[in-house]
Amino acid sequence: MPETPGTGGQPAERHETLDAEQRVPTEQDLDTLSRQLGRPVRDVVEIGARCVCGNPLVATTAPRLSSGIPFPTTFYLSHPVITAAVSRLEAAGLMAEMTERLESDEELAAAYRAAHEDYLAARDAIGARTGVGEVPEIAGVTAGGMPNRVKCLHVLVGHSLSAGPGANPLGDEALEGIAEWWTADRCYCEGAWATTGEAPNRDRSRHVKTQEQQDVEAKKHARAEARRRRAEDGSGGGEAE
Repeated sequence: MPETPGTGGQPAERHETLDAEQRVPTEQDLDTLSRQLGRPVRDVVEIGARCVCGNPLVATTAPRLSSGIPFPTTFYLSHPVITAAVSRLEAAGLMAEMTERLESDEELAAAYRAAHEDYLAARDAIGARTGVGEVPEIAGVTAGGMPNRVKCLHVLVGHSLSAGPGANPLGDEALEGIAEWWTADRCYCEGAWATTGEAPNRDRSRHVKTQEQQDVEAKKHARAEARRRRAEDGSGGGEAE
């Protein structure tokens, strides 16, 4: 599977969902994802969608990260060309427009609620087949604003690419809206990310920062609890770090 082909694969009218074998991430996939995102990827359990050349378009992330943090954003859009194109739609105000339509179009609202349920079912299935299991903290919670509003088009597009046409009506609309910059029948990988040198190996994302803060708070709590117990039983002694 070439990492940065210019063109390749067979053109397709529509993006097709992947079979079980195609979903399995390889070491090259993980390296490519790190380069696409500009940080080392973590807890990628599957590839949600691929370019016609084979490179990842969507990283499927475990519903609970290895740090223990619940992670509701299952389908994480990774390809820089697509993410940039979707950002253009967001900047143009499409999310607010979509949210207004949800309030007035009952048929669209029903389809969007169905997308919410599909997302939940897909995440549960991914958790089951990858051994992560259930994550009660995010039960009933999806991402991207579903089921009542739109707050992240990247999430909806990631869902549409992974689940296939018809699963998420607003994700499908956004894909149509970026046709000027990306379509499923062509490879746009050439020059989209750096391919020389080492892949990113230092993660300063908000999730890592959150976990570091949680670790600090946990240590503070443990020390306070130890002091409380010593005070209660009258014991002294040094404090273990």
